[in-house]
Amino acid sequence: MNIFSHSGDIGDIIYSLPTIRAKGGGKLILFDCPGKTAHGMTKEKVERLRSLLEYQDYIHALEWSDTLIESSLNGFRDQIRDHGSLADAHLATHGFSWEERAKPWLKCDGSTTTYDVVVHRSFRYNNKNFPWGRIVDTYKDRMGFVGFPDEYKKFTDSFGKIPFIEANDFMELAKVIKGCKLYIGNQSSPLSIALGMFHNCIIEVCPDHNHHHCIFQRMNCIIGWDKKIILPDLESLC
Repeated sequence: MNIFSHSGDIGDIIYSLPTIRAKGGGKLILFDCPGKTAHGMTKEKVERLRSLLEYQDYIHALEWSDTLIESSLNGFRDQIRDHGSLADAHLATHGFSWEERAKPWLKCDGSTTTYDVVVHRSFRYNNKNFPWGRIVDTYKDRMGFVGFPDEYKKFTDSFGKIPFIEANDFMELAKVIKGCKLYIGNQSSPLSIALGMFHNCIIEVCPDHNHHHCIFQRMNCIIGWDKKIILPDLESLC
């Protein structure tokens, strides 16, 4: 069995999955490497990821290690300058092209139909010109927020009250996203799940971030550089 290891943040790990699939799948070991990531990996995060990752037919097992491991997947950091997206950087580390992520690499166990629009906004990678106020005004009766309670409070204090959606692990989160018609969010781990499932998306792109690692050009993904984005009619989405 192939053995893969990774010490990235959760989004980094999700974007590494096309590479793991391209290499035939195997066991994935996650560990922490202090100073290399914004948040770090923990045993608790591994457990929140477990049901979603082990549901993928190319992930044969998921393990946590409390010691450092030599990891070829971590070589994606050396490829980012020449390969803009995190998925492409991982693929390039192992000699694969972007075509390996040109089809969905995530699936989940059913869907949870809660709201037609699901949104998330982390504290990092914000764009002050992104039209969150207009989005809430347009979809507020049909949308809910996923994420941490402090992220939710900041969002609703800034843009208006919408419901909070609880998701206790990443399988639950994936099912909520799959059940909606449109996902809207900035560059964060929930976005990586939406992108991995090829779900309808609008991305809030941070203009101050030198490398836009979560941008994938495709028909059902709107790239939000500023306020000049057209909000789709939800009834037109499939």
